[in-house]
Amino acid sequence: MKSGSLTNLVVYSIVAAVLLTLGVLAFHALVPESPQPEVEQARAAVARARDMQSGIYSPRLFREAQNNYDSAMAAWRSENERFILLRNYDRVIMFAESAEKKAEDAMRNTVSRSKSLKSSLESEIARLNREMASFEKIFLSMPLPQDVRKKHSRGKLLIKEAEIDFSKERYVDGNLKITEANEYISGTYNLARNTLQDYFKHYPFWQEWAMEAIENSRKSGSYAILVEKIPPQCHLYHGGKKKYTFEAEFGSNWLGDKKSRGDMATPEGNYRITKKLSGGSTKYYKALLINYPNKIDVQEFNERIRSGQLPLDASIGDMIEIHGDGGKGGHWTQGCVALKNSDMDILYKHASKGTPVTIIGSALTLEEFFSSRENL
Repeated sequence: MKSGSLTNLVVYSIVAAVLLTLGVLAFHALVPESPQPEVEQARAAVARARDMQSGIYSPRLFREAQNNYDSAMAAWRSENERFILLRNYDRVIMFAESAEKKAEDAMRNTVSRSKSLKSSLESEIARLNREMASFEKIFLSMPLPQDVRKKHSRGKLLIKEAEIDFSKERYVDGNLKITEANEYISGTYNLARNTLQDYFKHYPFWQEWAMEAIENSRKSGSYAILVEKIPPQCHLYHGGKKKYTFEAEFGSNWLGDKKSRGDMATPEGNYRITKKLSGGSTKYYKALLINYPNKIDVQEFNERIRSGQLPLDASIGDMIEIHGDGGKGGHWTQGCVALKNSDMDILYKHASKGTPVTIIGSALTLEEFFSSRENL
């Protein structure tokens, strides 16, 4: 080969190589840059937000972050289907950057809301535990309707579940449970309080009966028995002065006056002992029979029949006693007043036929009663 031809070949080869290199560089310059870094940053931010439970604590922002990330991925796939030189990743990057920002906002909001929910849940658990304890001090021993007791138990269970959620940092779930618990606990407290307020409307009568019984004891220098349902006590007076106080137990439906046989209520009013029973004459340790029903009880019973409050075949009941075999720790009789046998010995010794027996709801006002229970 001639030297001139060889020289030309070399020159052509160099030119071709240069042109090829320039072509490759030009092609790469025209190919749009991959949005992978932005998409990866968005993915990582959304993942961190998910791990922080932003979907729970900041659902709107987290949902927007997730939607923007999904849109970025969809736009990326769509652009990759186009001819390489015609691809435009601006929308992909826009969605990815928006997803990252929304995820970061969600995480900041999650931290703030989590602290707030934690504080709120902790405070509500403490408050409802206090209210529940107050309810149990005041009302648990009372013959409340079964649905009230069930609601209280449900509220108590929800508080326990909220406490578990708190310990496991599930503050949203815990707040939902404590909100429901509040409805039960506060609702039952109000129902029970209203029941007691209705009962204490009779307080002026109780106060009058008690004062009259004590004054008569003072004037006559004799014994008198005063029975209180709230708190459950039996007092023995002599000469107007209190000599003994015994714990007492009543009918299981003791909150309110006795209305008819079988209602498990203990009567309220002014009575007298008609008979002292012991040994084989009573199924209890010892007993003091009182004159229930008296004239007022009969009048009230007949009025309830006439007004339809009681069925026509109802009967008024009788055989109400103050008797022994008490001390069971609850209200269990069919309407009688039960004392411990040792207390019954004392009462039996000093009581006689004709000794007045006054049974009242309480010598305390409702406010005094609430205060006394709260201070326990």
